[in-house]
Amino acid sequence: MAPVHRTPVYRSVDRYFQFALLGLVASGFFALANTGRLDTATIAFTSAALLLRAIVLAGWLRFEIPQGAVIAAAVGYILFYPVDFLWISGDFFIATVHGVCFLAAVKVLTGRAERDLPYTCLVAFVELVAAAFLSWQPGFVIWLALCMLFAVAVFTSGEIRRSLHRSFDIVGRVAAPSSGVTWRLATVSVISLVAMLAVTGGLFILVPRTVRAAAILFPGAARMTGFSGVVDLGNFGAIAKDDRAVAHILSYGRPLPPDMKWRGSTLSRFDGRRWFEPIPMQPEVVPTVDGTAEVAKELQRSRRDGRRLLYRVDSTASTNGTMFIAGIPEYLRITAPRLVRRAGNTWQALPPTNEALRYEVSSLLAAPLPEPIAERERARYLALPVIDSRIFMLARDWSGDGTLLERSMRIQERLRRDFLYTLNSPPLRVRDPLARFLFEEKKGYCEYFASAMAVMLRSLGVPSRVVTGFQSGYFNSVSGMTVLRASDAHAWVEGWFPDRGWVTFDPTPSTLASESGLMGRLNMYLDAADSIWQQWVVAYDLGRQATLAAKLEAFIRSGRRTGKPPRDFDPMAMLRANWLLVAAVLALALLLWKAKAAYRKASTWVWLRRVSGGTASPHDAARLYELMLKKVGRIRPADVTPADFAVTVPETVRPQVVEFTERYNEARFGGRPQAVVELAEMLRRWA
Repeated sequence: MAPVHRTPVYRSVDRYFQFALLGLVASGFFALANTGRLDTATIAFTSAALLLRAIVLAGWLRFEIPQGAVIAAAVGYILFYPVDFLWISGDFFIATVHGVCFLAAVKVLTGRAERDLPYTCLVAFVELVAAAFLSWQPGFVIWLALCMLFAVAVFTSGEIRRSLHRSFDIVGRVAAPSSGVTWRLATVSVISLVAMLAVTGGLFILVPRTVRAAAILFPGAARMTGFSGVVDLGNFGAIAKDDRAVAHILSYGRPLPPDMKWRGSTLSRFDGRRWFEPIPMQPEVVPTVDGTAEVAKELQRSRRDGRRLLYRVDSTASTNGTMFIAGIPEYLRITAPRLVRRAGNTWQALPPTNEALRYEVSSLLAAPLPEPIAERERARYLALPVIDSRIFMLARDWSGDGTLLERSMRIQERLRRDFLYTLNSPPLRVRDPLARFLFEEKKGYCEYFASAMAVMLRSLGVPSRVVTGFQSGYFNSVSGMTVLRASDAHAWVEGWFPDRGWVTFDPTPSTLASESGLMGRLNMYLDAADSIWQQWVVAYDLGRQATLAAKLEAFIRSGRRTGKPPRDFDPMAMLRANWLLVAAVLALALLLWKAKAAYRKASTWVWLRRVSGGTASPHDAARLYELMLKKVGRIRPADVTPADFAVTVPETVRPQVVEFTERYNEARFGGRPQAVVELAEMLRRWA
């Protein structure tokens, strides 16, 4: 009698189980890799182990690692761990994560005994927990769902696998048919996954939480492209290639105008290679009443020569509390304990945290009012390091004659017209990068343009400073918010004139990009999902829980009063506004429906080929008979024998059914295995 592991049923279930276990470990690992905290060597080593295991399971390669090599590798990693902790990663948690990845690779490649299976599942669970600690992105939900899917598959197939063992031990054979077992297990897994997601979604709504604990545990963990108060020449190039969203702005009135500058920090000291602010002056603490501060004087608030804006900013770009503001702020509302004004009319919320910064601003889009500057400040904004003397001559040559403002405008125009903005120019690692930019390269990032103009203005006696922040962004019509990406980080110049005050200059050539077309629309949906994730997952706390409950209560009450949904709830308008999403969902549903039918047809064809080749058992005859009934389009009553049923079918197919029934009886009750092969051949030739 053949042992249980050689039966078709057990082979099918065990193969499914092994692939599900591999998927469980792989999804946990890739959730961890998606956080960006794993080094290249760890990702490459673990990915190679997972790929190798998949090749072995597919039957394309056979190998076995000696137990002695496994023990040697384990001892070697124990010795390597303190080296990793002290000198490589420098972090206990990250070093431990590296160890978990190493253990996952070893278990995947060498786990053979039944006792290895619980350890492998535990490793996958630890990977997922580590990814949950390190991840703040919505992509984690995808890996979580995959882990849950594979976990359900592992547990269901593992139970069937153990049941087959017990069945063989008791009766010495496996009586269950092998037909469709893989498909049925997969269906059960998907249904279980949907149920688990529904339950966890309900718990998510009921249980508030916050990421403050994670910020305390990992204060140095970078979740998003940061914003620095120091600008090295060549630094913005890397940021400008990063398209991740770093701020979302919601306008409470009309849409915000395009090409706005979101002012962050001002930098006054230049040492020839970088801009920075020297020892910071004592900040001015601005008093707030219920979180609202009146930050403009009465003269500014009484102006009628511009457009007033009211907007909310959700920013993840500032880890030091810097606030990014468009226009001249008049009122600020923040949730932070303190609001301070720093040099250069920049604003900061203290104390800074690793959580998103939210604030509301009422501002005026207009030229600032003239204001004097002290002699000490004037000297600070005119100071220059030792630079190439040709820059002074170039400034005089470009500016020509006229007022200081006219001469400054000419310098801005020459930089915009004669120089090229590019992201592909490498940082200029030379003694004087500014001279190299002006006289040799003539192309670079925005900080080269801003630095060149600020230095030239100072050489003409115009106090100037470099301003860093963001520019433009794009309006997401899906979420109704303006999105600032890391690639929108920008640097420009402010110059001071006695009769005008601080005037804004931007010598960088225009690089506006639009979000249009199918990919642009898809990016809007992805960004809207990310915004919801940040608001309702990362920052979900008791206050948001109460807000959600209040909205739900208002919706229910409105429906009870009128007997129908609220007036502002228009399903057709919602469908029209999100037609692309609806079409994508319908297309996906149709694709899944067609894929299921195609899979069934293909699997049946493959199974018939296998049976025709002689790999069959008497149990396969029952499935062949069921397939014949489907082709005929008839159902055989339980109290009618196959022979009696054969003479009741239509005359057009009766001869074939009678012959098929004779072969079926020979296969099931006549002890002739070759009849199963003949049945399969008859079905394959059936017209």
